[in-house]
Amino acid sequence: RPLAIVVIGGLVTATLLTLIVLPVLYVLWFSGRRLKVETG
Repeated sequence: RPLAIVVIGGLVTATLLTLIVLPVLYVLWFSGRRLKVETG
């Protein structure tokens, strides 16, 4: 039973990381780059 909790926790964490954190980092990274290119 404790192993199942760890496995499910890992799956939930990986899903949240993939669906929320990575897109946010992607937007922040490329919006910052675009501003640098526009300002010269």
